[in-house]
Amino acid sequence: MNTVFYIIFSILIFMTILIGYKKFRSTTLYALAIGGVVNANFFHAGNYPIDCFGLPFGIDSIIYTLFAFCVILMFFNEGKGSAYLLAFSSIIAIFFSALMQLVADLLSQGSSIAVWNTFFTFSVSILASIIGVIVMLEILDKIKSKFNQYILSLFGILIISIINTAIYSPLSTLINGTPANIGTLLLTSIIGKLFALIISLFVLWIINKINKPKTNNKN
Repeated sequence: MNTVFYIIFSILIFMTILIGYKKFRSTTLYALAIGGVVNANFFHAGNYPIDCFGLPFGIDSIIYTLFAFCVILMFFNEGKGSAYLLAFSSIIAIFFSALMQLVADLLSQGSSIAVWNTFFTFSVSILASIIGVIVMLEILDKIKSKFNQYILSLFGILIISIINTAIYSPLSTLINGTPANIGTLLLTSIIGKLFALIISLFVLWIINKINKPKTNNKN
């Protein structure tokens, strides 16, 4: 049943983009992008493994892809500047969350290696997201006239996912040590992001249907 619930959750969380899309487009994208990128740091397979087919999946791969997709939608709708504003507003929210976590830990537990490791892990996530967003948006801006939105979304999500994994995984391992099942965690993260990518393309198709101007048939 976990697998079914995981699939349903993944679809529903992307479908929330459509809620009030016409009227509250930017507000919806901001809410989901910030919520996705911040919570991806908490609800990953290392802390909250979800058993699907005997493998530990996490919702982080879904909601981080949601963040990337929201940034891409903003890029399509309002341009690179607005997409950067959305992305960096979301990343600042990671920093604020990391700072609150650090203060709460220091005041309640005192200073320790574990407390600072948590903060440094957040910092690595911020670094990986900043680099991923910059590379993704600059590449999309250069090739936007050559490809349709579906190809651009595919490229964009793959770019930011690869960069994020390539930076975050080794540095977080350096900080926190290597998990015994590191290979499995990387595999499920990749599978989760690919699944979320497919859902995002389907949602993009729905959005394009919504945005398609209606033509009046005259007899």
